[in-house]
Amino acid sequence: MGPEGKMVALPSPQSTLRRSGWLPTPFNRCILVSVPDRLDYARLEPLLASMRRERLSFLFIPGTGAARRDLIERFGEAAIVDPPWNNRLSSLIFLLTSRVRLVIGIDGLGPLPHSLVKGAYKLGIGIAVTAANLQEIGADTWNFVDLWLPLAAAVAQALRARGIPRDKIIEALPVPALHPLAIERLNFLMGRRPPARSLLQTLVAERLDSPIGRIVLGTHARRIETLAELNERLGHPQTILCLGNGPSCEDPALARYEFDCLFRVNHRWIERGRHCRPQMVFTGQKRTLFTVRSRPIFAFQTRLAEAHLVTHQIFNPLCRPMRFVTLERLGVLGELDCDGVRPTNGATMLATAVALSPPRLIIAGIDLFADPAGAYPGDDKTENDYVVAHERSIEIAFILKTLQSYGGELIILGGPLARKWAAMRPDPSAN
Repeated sequence: MGPEGKMVALPSPQSTLRRSGWLPTPFNRCILVSVPDRLDYARLEPLLASMRRERLSFLFIPGTGAARRDLIERFGEAAIVDPPWNNRLSSLIFLLTSRVRLVIGIDGLGPLPHSLVKGAYKLGIGIAVTAANLQEIGADTWNFVDLWLPLAAAVAQALRARGIPRDKIIEALPVPALHPLAIERLNFLMGRRPPARSLLQTLVAERLDSPIGRIVLGTHARRIETLAELNERLGHPQTILCLGNGPSCEDPALARYEFDCLFRVNHRWIERGRHCRPQMVFTGQKRTLFTVRSRPIFAFQTRLAEAHLVTHQIFNPLCRPMRFVTLERLGVLGELDCDGVRPTNGATMLATAVALSPPRLIIAGIDLFADPAGAYPGDDKTENDYVVAHERSIEIAFILKTLQSYGGELIILGGPLARKWAAMRPDPSAN
């Protein structure tokens, strides 16, 4: 009862949970779009149309009731979410459970809580803003914007006058079309490795580059420094089985082959209950660090990934002490640029196995998202395509070039990769 004896409507438990940041986890990675007013849809539609692709979803936070009703009519109620409470914990939970990879603000970030914007920035999630009128954009969000998409030349000029670097501004966009450079930059923001923006990550990264720091951190995260040391830790394997997560990772033909070292990718395979004690796990996912309990050697692609994942591992009570390697430090990836579009963990797994030069290499589950059986065994929901951080042609070229440098006995299970490999070999009778 209220102070005057009137009934007071209490928020439902579900509403309270969602305002605390908890969302039903979307199946795909998401773009979070802030829409302050229903009239902004004319600016929103060409942007979304240009970014639609498989394995990518949209979530919307509207600024008005009219905008909410319009968005529900166009995209369905499940795509519309309430903003979390304006505090750091709720915003962090929201960003993690929603799987957001990019934030887009239409004419600013008004409907978004300041803590959410700040939290996204600190996590390295890209933030882009379309701007038709700078007067509507709050000054407290300026420093968090990675990319400005001005809708008029005067707005672009005003941004430069306020000291915004030119590389953060896409010159005035034609309406309703978008400049191709804008799409390229937005895709880069989604695919890039998050920059280390927190003081804690910066501190850990500095300690990882210091001999004394590595000794201190080594009680929780010990880095293997060289390829020779990795080979020794693995027992100088004679046959490495590299298993990706594609359908052929469960090919019955695998039972015919013996191996003394198993490489796997991420942690999806745990729930399937097959080949669950790998010596190495290649990942860029924090969840893998505490989900895989068999104490493998973890492999991260870059120094930047190392800083993020080691920081998480050290301060997450669910994680246990680990050993890890960073492939960039080992020189396994060559001169490849792994910041934007980059090879998958499966591809870098193959590069590492080839660099170790075992006499025999068996590959399965690297199906290039081209197997008719789908993306993963037992999964009929995931779209059979690469996520935004990876590009098919770059991936295939990297894998084939890697395999060309291998001189031992090579066995490939899985039609898509086997056919690609057979098509490029000058001598079909060769390994």
